[in-house]
Amino acid sequence: MSNVIIVGAFHEIIELVQSCDFIIEGLIDNNKSGSYLNYPIIGTDDLAHSLCNKEIIITPDTPRIRKKLVKIYLKTGIAFPKIISSYAIISASATIGMGTIIQQGANVSSFSLIGQFVKINTNANIMHDCIIGDYCTIAPNAVILGNVNIGSEVYIGANSTILPNIQIGDNVIIGAGAVVTKSVKANCVVMGVPAKTVREFSGTEE
Repeated sequence: MSNVIIVGAFHEIIELVQSCDFIIEGLIDNNKSGSYLNYPIIGTDDLAHSLCNKEIIITPDTPRIRKKLVKIYLKTGIAFPKIISSYAIISASATIGMGTIIQQGANVSSFSLIGQFVKINTNANIMHDCIIGDYCTIAPNAVILGNVNIGSEVYIGANSTILPNIQIGDNVIIGAGAVVTKSVKANCVVMGVPAKTVREFSGTEE
């Protein structure tokens, strides 16, 4: 077992980390103080500079927030463990990147490549030979079928489905329940059945 500090006091991830037999030293949260679920709130992100030789878990769902936090905490001496539920199914041929969180019931099939700081929620299903870029979030019950290539900072909404052999650009939001039947360019929001672009935005938009 190793000691960790969790950035973002979110109960689902705290319970997941407990189940993975890590020892939680404390929580960092900009909006809470005191304690949460009997763990001390040790400070805000301003504490990052003092956390040498610590293992850090970055928890927020939103890809861009997660990426910003990684930049704050990514320094010599800080490690980012993978957190994978024992109730997830991970193929022996899949590759899982640093700092990725995989929750209960998720499935990652053969030869899939999962990037760094990805968050795969409960019962999400990633089929064979998929590529999931850094900082993506896969919401509960999303289904990504075979040979799908997803860029970085993509949010895949709950209960959505991406059909095989599709490419999704960087910084895309796929709405809940959408069915993606064709490739999606970067920097847009797609929704519906079949999914259509409903909004485009700048790659630098916050």
